[in-house]
Amino acid sequence: MNRIKSLNGYQKGVLLLMIAMVIIFTMFYAKTISRVGFAYQGAILVPSQENGSTVYAGKIEGEQASFTVTQDQTVVFQYGDKTYGPYTVKKDSTALPNSEDLKEGAKLEDMIGVEILQGDSILFRGGIEKFGDHNLLYNEDGTLHSFGISFVINNGETRDADGNLIDPMEPDASTIWELINGPQLTHKGQWYTWFGAVVLCVLNGISILFADELFRWNMRFHIRDAENAEPSDWEMCSRYIAWTVIAIMTLALFIMGLQ
Repeated sequence: MNRIKSLNGYQKGVLLLMIAMVIIFTMFYAKTISRVGFAYQGAILVPSQENGSTVYAGKIEGEQASFTVTQDQTVVFQYGDKTYGPYTVKKDSTALPNSEDLKEGAKLEDMIGVEILQGDSILFRGGIEKFGDHNLLYNEDGTLHSFGISFVINNGETRDADGNLIDPMEPDASTIWELINGPQLTHKGQWYTWFGAVVLCVLNGISILFADELFRWNMRFHIRDAENAEPSDWEMCSRYIAWTVIAIMTLALFIMGLQ
């Protein structure tokens, strides 16, 4: 206790900041990691059952969003006051690409023929192959589906490589297929990142509380009579810089771990 009382205002402030970050971010991490659901557009949509349908709901960029998946293989996406769909999915072996049309490496025997409709329009027709945790979609002509480049222009619009306007919130065929077949649920935040940040807080706290002891211990390898050595102005300045930099790094690590 006497050691803490002997600290100046800045040192006490950094220590309090370290303690506050550990407490606050521990609560944030616990809440974030416990929120398990379907990852979409950088948000986690938590599942629930409503009238026999599965609803994945949450907020995306501050707007309420939800996917409703019914028992008859229909998906509707609601974002704010805008509705996408309904999307319907049916398996159709005649939609499979011809083997000679497939690019090298694709296996026709591992594919499922699928037709996905958006209303009365065909959103996708072709074969779907499982590739690790992802799905590869091949159009009926054997080409990869939705394999392209998009970019955001100055006014915030998203366009594809041909300049066509894209609605970034509109779900693609891969998302619809994943929802129909039970998506892999996940969460934001990682406890190991939290642990690394806490370790930095502890080390920074130790370096503040035992600054002189650590300085003299280090000097034992460089000079004689290290116990009577006094830190220079530069040494004192470097301590404050290090404490500040580590505090900022710790805050950044805590925040990064929640993404």
